Amino acid sequence: MTGLHGRWISFLGVRVASGLLAFGAADCVPAATVPPRLPLVARDTPPTRPFPYAGPLRGGSNFLWYTLGPGCDREPYGIVPNYHQPEVRAQVRAQLAAMAAAGMTRMSLGVHFTHGWSTGTVVDSGDPVAVALAARNAVNLLADVKAAGYHQVLFRFFPVGTINPPNPDFDPSQVNEYWNFIQAIRPALVDAQLPYLIDLGVEALPRDSDLPFIPDPWKYPRNANWSRAVRTLWQNYYAAFGNADTIGFSSLTDADADVMRSRVRHMRYVYDIGGGNPRYPATFAIDVYGNANANEAVKFTQYDQALRREDTSGALGWRDAPVIVAEAYYDDPVAAENLQAAMKGTGRKVPFLTQWPLDRGSGAPTGGNCDATNVLPPFTWSAYGHYGF
Repeated sequence: MTGLHGRWISFLGVRVASGLLAFGAADCVPAATVPPRLPLVARDTPPTRPFPYAGPLRGGSNFLWYTLGPGCDREPYGIVPNYHQPEVRAQVRAQLAAMAAAGMTRMSLGVHFTHGWSTGTVVDSGDPVAVALAARNAVNLLADVKAAGYHQVLFRFFPVGTINPPNPDFDPSQVNEYWNFIQAIRPALVDAQLPYLIDLGVEALPRDSDLPFIPDPWKYPRNANWSRAVRTLWQNYYAAFGNADTIGFSSLTDADADVMRSRVRHMRYVYDIGGGNPRYPATFAIDVYGNANANEAVKFTQYDQALRREDTSGALGWRDAPVIVAEAYYDDPVAAENLQAAMKGTGRKVPFLTQWPLDRGSGAPTGGNCDATNVLPPFTWSAYGHYGF
């Protein structure tokens, strides 16, 4: 399992992986037909809210659950699905105030969704009533985030189950439902009058097959279903809204430098809006979890090197693009030191960082869902603040 916390969602006693499976079965699913992309049309309004780099700015946390149950069970406690409940909203407001007082000024918010079922975390994107409720709840959540004094949010879409392109059981016929769900939630962000960026799919950036001795290896997906699905989503999004308010699809950072490069190289395919005409996000986002094979400094540096090697002239905009660290271990001084060292060593611009509520320190709860999420809000902001994030 890659991406470390893996975002395992428990449902009816079955574990459904919504996290990215970068190797193995997920990369080997046979191709299937995906819905044709929507025709490119003129946008009614110009792209909004461009973000020139200024940073590193004060960051914050991924804030998706308002509490955890026994064994770090998070499933009943998703913020967006439950925000219409007065007691939940009151609790979240208090947590937002506490985290702002701790020094956080930015948040990664988001919503999990799938086709055909729901939990206290997962919204059924095929149910119009559930989607409408999630959209209203997002409006109120963003209003409260703004009122608490936060400066910016990264809003992240977490597909799970058969609607999630990286999953082995992904159903390509559900791409349109995925796209409709994005369109239903996005107005809450546009109308909030709070600077935002959108992650269209958490850790959903695929890679190519890394075929040797062929020209343009980026044209050959390792998993055709996955790559075609995210390209369709990008084409739809760009046609409707442009690229100014999105980071595209966030990426994990691979321990293997060649795998990392194949993922970066494949962006030429993913962000093609039609006819070999790519349009890239101005800012990217990555999740960085160090492990025994590669610490945070190694993974961040390999990602930076892949961007530079694939864009030596700077013509693609990758060489100097800012990169948000969307996830890292919670309040972790080792991660903070490693990331700071990598930023200094590469010169890569990092607008901000948002920690994931997973403590890898000694004494941290483990087992069950504690291997994915094990910290209760409100969260602290100590180690990363000390290292300049």
